[in-house]
Amino acid sequence: MFNKSTLTITTSALVLMSTGVAGAASNPFSDVPQDSWAYDAVATLAADGIIDGFPDGTYQGNKTMTRYEMAQIVARAMAKEDLQ
Repeated sequence: MFNKSTLTITTSALVLMSTGVAGAASNPFSDVPQDSWAYDAVATLAADGIIDGFPDGTYQGNKTMTRYEMAQIVARAMAKEDLQ
């Protein structure tokens, strides 16, 4: 059985593969530097409306996500038809 970290990584990878990781626009989150390995993926998902981060303008990528947060991301990704 998957633990939360493995499930999060696996699902994120599936979402990223389905959206493509083309060069993203501007940095939507103050805690994701442009030289981060995840910058393009996070910025692309934010631009596509799949993720929206926290009210303080951060992404908090090191925080374990809840089942509700994961369900929201998966539902948004599945509802999109015109992803980059």
